Amino acid sequence: MLKATQKLIHKLLDHPKYTLSFLAMITLILGSYLPGLKMDFTIEQLFSQDDPVIDRFMTFREEFAGVDNVIFLIYESDDPFSHNNLIKNKALTERLEEIEGVESATSLTNIELFTEGGDYLLQPVYDEIPISTDSLLSAKNRIMSSELVKNYIISEDGKVAAILVEVDRDYNEHKGRERILKEIDQNQSGVDWEWHQAGLPVIRTRYVQYMIADNIKFLCPVLFMLIILLFFLFRSWIGLLLPLTVVGLTIIWTIGIMTAFGVTVNIISYMIPTLLMIIGISDSVHFLVKYFHTLKAVGHRREALFQTVKKIGTAILLTSLTTAIGFGALSFVNIEIVKEFGIFTAIGVLFAFIITVLFIPSMLMILERTPESKLDAYSKGFRMRIINKIILFVRAYPKRIIYVGLLICVIGIFGAVQMNPHSKLLEDLRPGNQLLDDMHFSEERMGAVLPVEVIIQIDEVGPYEDIQDVEVLTFMDELSQYLSTIPEVGKVISVSDYMKEIHRAMNDGDPSFYKIPESRNMISQYMLLYESEFESLMNVDYTKLRIAVQIKDIDSRRSAEMEKEINEFILSVVPNGLTVEVTGTAFLALRTNNYLVYNLAGSFLIAFGVITLLMVFLFRSVKMALISILPNIIPMMIMAAVLGFFQIPLRPSTAMTFAIAFGIAVDDTLHYLTRYRMELSEADCHYRQANDATLMSTGIAMMSTTAILVSGFLVLLVSEFTPTIQFGALSAITILSALVGDLTFLPALLSQVKPRIKGIKD
Repeated sequence: MLKATQKLIHKLLDHPKYTLSFLAMITLILGSYLPGLKMDFTIEQLFSQDDPVIDRFMTFREEFAGVDNVIFLIYESDDPFSHNNLIKNKALTERLEEIEGVESATSLTNIELFTEGGDYLLQPVYDEIPISTDSLLSAKNRIMSSELVKNYIISEDGKVAAILVEVDRDYNEHKGRERILKEIDQNQSGVDWEWHQAGLPVIRTRYVQYMIADNIKFLCPVLFMLIILLFFLFRSWIGLLLPLTVVGLTIIWTIGIMTAFGVTVNIISYMIPTLLMIIGISDSVHFLVKYFHTLKAVGHRREALFQTVKKIGTAILLTSLTTAIGFGALSFVNIEIVKEFGIFTAIGVLFAFIITVLFIPSMLMILERTPESKLDAYSKGFRMRIINKIILFVRAYPKRIIYVGLLICVIGIFGAVQMNPHSKLLEDLRPGNQLLDDMHFSEERMGAVLPVEVIIQIDEVGPYEDIQDVEVLTFMDELSQYLSTIPEVGKVISVSDYMKEIHRAMNDGDPSFYKIPESRNMISQYMLLYESEFESLMNVDYTKLRIAVQIKDIDSRRSAEMEKEINEFILSVVPNGLTVEVTGTAFLALRTNNYLVYNLAGSFLIAFGVITLLMVFLFRSVKMALISILPNIIPMMIMAAVLGFFQIPLRPSTAMTFAIAFGIAVDDTLHYLTRYRMELSEADCHYRQANDATLMSTGIAMMSTTAILVSGFLVLLVSEFTPTIQFGALSAITILSALVGDLTFLPALLSQVKPRIKGIKD
């Protein structure tokens, strides 16, 4: 095996142009797929693939028109009911209706309400905008007395109003929504009111825009940071350009193969290029540092490359595998886009390894030799002084270092039990974000805009013919009234609300008739006369009813409690022959959040187990495997402590960090132990000498790669998304603490345990 490997290395070095041609061919093939790259940022991709609750919700969306497609344009003015403001409202509403893709725009000026008297009860409030004070006041009182529009089009205090823009189903995708919102922005900017936008179409569109902006925002600073750090490390254009080229090729290969397999860029995978840029450069740095050290020692380029590939090739292969395992563990989560993210990021990490060991040696063989004067930086200066101090520190206090490491683990356990697994939907946005401020304003002044749905279905076998039976609507009304009493509920709209309005209007506005009609025949007549008012609240064959509920932004714990409370109430009052289900995007998103958190926690355990087994296989020793794992438990415990003590919600992004950061953190441990074994294999080498030599030879590379990784992850702090910020900060903390552990705890542990290797002196 060894001879075959050495022969392969020689062939690689003898034919660098062939190798580069092969890499260029693969790059051209995979790069040709890039123009076909597609994006899909629908939030439904985060829903579990085999959850029957999700399946029923998707069926419900197909049956009912106007679900999750309303944009709320909420505004505050001196008086929404003044003549001038109504004129401006009317003109704006008409312009909004003319936008391509807008199904309708509903506002104070075109709303129709049920009025007693006349042949047709549903009449517009304003045929023309009145001038007289009495007429304006009369219209205002009529609107404010309607329960249908209160906290929907007008706030309860009458000071905040809304224009409801319904997006056509055919245009309710990102590009369509983005164009519509752009035109809305242009139109509303001409009206000098304080504007706030809310609703799911707004949330979805802004989220995607933030993600795309984040990706652009990340790539440039990360690239700039890499250039600075690589130049500082190598002081050579070779040391700068070669790693950057490796990263560039890695991204092209990874995105190319994603596109070839029909995988779209989505709300998770958009991070892959940035992550590969940060992570994929580590192999190059380790390789080049080792090469330049070896070149200085042997003085011959080919021999230096041979020794470098021979000695460090296995180490960077293993570190690539552990990092890939960290990402690959995400493939066990039963959500397709999470699987794709894990699999293709893992593939990208392995691509980075392949490109590094093929591209860099081949390029170095055909490029001119690096001037000797530029190599002095690797053995002198600030980093070497740090390494020397670490060696002295570990020699002096090995037991204390071990005790501190174990104490950190204990503290981490206390932090872990205090972790909060519940988060809110809008907590994804950082404070001061415009969308977040708009949503909070909507909650405070208009009620709420996050959708929850209650579906009432007529059983195939039962006492009810269809939804027009009095008992069905009576139950719906009772349920609607109960839902309205829940503190977090802002607005409830149902067929029963319309039916009561019609019934009262048909009876000269008598308040005693504000109730469900007492005969099926009367209900049928009302539905026939005003069918258009009901079409978004029931299906075409009259077997299902929809109660549209708008709730505030609540956390997943309260969401589960609310859902339970609603279901308990339903069970206590629902008549036989009806099936009722609580669903809706808000509840399902929070449900998915919890599902992801617990499954991602499981993915960490999988990554931990697989990497431990890999260590056992690699070192042929359970003791050595445990020694390799222990230094990497400490950073995990630090992360758990940070999450628990600072009450950072355990959302999908933070849960994901455990598996990913563990896979990355163990890399330095592998580099250290691989070199440690090599040093022990030297004749007459003792454990202390091996530790010292390992720190001297690998310490600088470990510090350099950690600096790059930490700096790269810290760039994520400029994101608009709190989860991304937390992912970046926690990854940086974990990787930095892993370096400290590998430079102190690991050598201290080795000095005390002294693992036995045959033929090695104590």
